[in-house]
Amino acid sequence: MLRHSAQFLSSAAARALCRATPARQPAIATFRNSATAQSSGSRIAFHGARAFHTSLVSSQQATAPPNVQVSTTDAKITISPSTDSPYYRAHQPSTVLDSIWLRDNCPCPDCIHPSTRQKLHASSQVPLDITVSAAEATPEGLVLTWSKGLEDVGDWEDPIKAQPGHKSLYPWNLILGSYGGSPTEHRVETRMNHQPILWDEALMKEKVLWLDYEEYMNTPEGLLKGLRHLQDYGLVFLRGVPTKDQQVAVAAERIGHLRHTFYGLTWDVKSVPNAKNIAYTNLNLGLHMDLLYMESPPGLQLLHSLENSVPGGTSIFMDSFKAVELLKQEYPEDYEILKKTPTTFHYRNADHHLHYNRPTIAVDPLNDTLTVNYAPPFQGPVELPADEMHNFYRALRRFAAYIERPDLQYRHTMRPGECMIFANRRVLHARTAFDPSKGNRHLKGCYVDLDMFKDKYRTTVQAKADGLF
Repeated sequence: MLRHSAQFLSSAAARALCRATPARQPAIATFRNSATAQSSGSRIAFHGARAFHTSLVSSQQATAPPNVQVSTTDAKITISPSTDSPYYRAHQPSTVLDSIWLRDNCPCPDCIHPSTRQKLHASSQVPLDITVSAAEATPEGLVLTWSKGLEDVGDWEDPIKAQPGHKSLYPWNLILGSYGGSPTEHRVETRMNHQPILWDEALMKEKVLWLDYEEYMNTPEGLLKGLRHLQDYGLVFLRGVPTKDQQVAVAAERIGHLRHTFYGLTWDVKSVPNAKNIAYTNLNLGLHMDLLYMESPPGLQLLHSLENSVPGGTSIFMDSFKAVELLKQEYPEDYEILKKTPTTFHYRNADHHLHYNRPTIAVDPLNDTLTVNYAPPFQGPVELPADEMHNFYRALRRFAAYIERPDLQYRHTMRPGECMIFANRRVLHARTAFDPSKGNRHLKGCYVDLDMFKDKYRTTVQAKADGLF
């Protein structure tokens, strides 16, 4: 997390350190104090060093530096923390980092702008044959001096960037915390990703979160509680929400900006004549996700109950990730079919024509995500060769059988002043039919994009870790 590591290099002294060149300060050819070098070989090892600019960090943060090895033949840095180090991983005692990657990700103020937090060079400017000319392990982190400067430095850039001798200080929590360990561990640490908790009816009845609206809106602890539950289970309920027309927007903006669609920033869910969406009728509405006919469907949906005096109209929720896991275990062939076969989703009504193809099950290893696309009311004709149709419909039928299992569904009839928040790309939602002649049912809804949720979740988790609340 470069954003957090740059605090070590915010001072003028740090800037001078990282801009050092042979003309200003000779490159360190040997390691100081307790550093030891194998001068006869191509591999250099050192085991600790004196503190380097200790004023950059507090003494409480200083710990004994790990054992480090620098390879000058394959441009790799091998870092081996001691067994009592907080960065030690028994399953991976050493972390290997590439020199080009390290130079590209130097966190100093000349490479990462101190206020915008954006890179000040392109990755393509790092020479492919760059090597480490000197290295030093300090309590604050790993200090590397580079053999070459950046390439293609134009007139608009500081010419000193093209000169060798740039120094980089990598705090240990960056290269061993955020980027130490396996790629999966990198993703968990840097993206704050983790495995969702799959649920059925019994587990959701036990774990369902009812969060007081005032706590959610006015305390960081309440917000974090809701965000974590959404991250884990994909479903949270608020209670005590004022029954005002636009209150759902206020609740949503606690997380992020509202998504504006052709339904508007907010929209009313109630039975109306000549409805343009099945949700605006009193009919049974099966389990589905919203707006899958758009290129980027919203990540969160909020529905706030303003009035509900009708018989029926019970809300139903189902964890589609649970259905995916069961299908994968019991019918792996069908799981693979639904991963690779595109399903058509469309909306063609009220002067709108939207159309998008996406697989029922989408696994994205690059972003460590699972997404389900399931919306029977908005499914168009499948666009497949005839000889592939039967297997697709068989696989979809088996997947739907899990979705429709009552023991995997959670039901609740919304009362006025309650608001549901759920992950639209994970939690399927439905509604039983209701009788509008015997009362009124009025929900107010809105969407928030998944990026907004992830942004708020990560910054709130970090604020908690930093002791800000």
